[in-house]
Amino acid sequence: MAQIRVLIADDVALHRELLGKLLDRQPDIGVVGEAASPNEAVAATGSLAPDVVLMDLRMPRHDPQGGIQAVRQIVARYPDVKVLVLTESDDDADVRAAALAGSIGYIVKSAKAAEIAEAVRAAYAGKGWLDPSVTAYVLHDYRRASRESASGPRLTQTEMRVLRLIAAGKTTGDIADHLFIAEKTVKNHLANIYHKLGVRNRSHAVSEGYRQGLLK
Repeated sequence: MAQIRVLIADDVALHRELLGKLLDRQPDIGVVGEAASPNEAVAATGSLAPDVVLMDLRMPRHDPQGGIQAVRQIVARYPDVKVLVLTESDDDADVRAAALAGSIGYIVKSAKAAEIAEAVRAAYAGKGWLDPSVTAYVLHDYRRASRESASGPRLTQTEMRVLRLIAAGKTTGDIADHLFIAEKTVKNHLANIYHKLGVRNRSHAVSEGYRQGLLK
């Protein structure tokens, strides 16, 4: 039986080890290599020619941009390789970013071993895979876009979380720690919130949030 060649990209050695053992138990899946950083993932994809790259988004910790950049580069350079995001985050913004970067699927690390193996098989076959825990976010976005396309942009779920934390008096650092994201990412969300609400600072954003019924 031909095996599906898998490259594991994760900056935590224990995660790579456990995931490797899990996948090597599957008769049709074989781990051909590991990568501990986004750059290593791109280089290893070129040298090892895997069928599927299991990509952690947050490399280094709390920074989703490293993994996203690696997804983009792999998809651009090696179009025959399928990139499947495997991460701790079930954040709707991360799901969208991974999809836009070119990943074929998204699965969270809390998934059962059988689900991860099935996601790898689906990716290899060219079929999309979305973890059930994030499906509700995607459906919510589609429904919201359908309802509100005529009335202008609205806040994403992550932006709403940031707005609520602002209203609770949290600092940028507090929000980053609470949402397990980089402070730079929080600032990007803040900029989007200000633009969408038509305000210039935090206090005005909170006031407008209450006025529009976004905050209660």
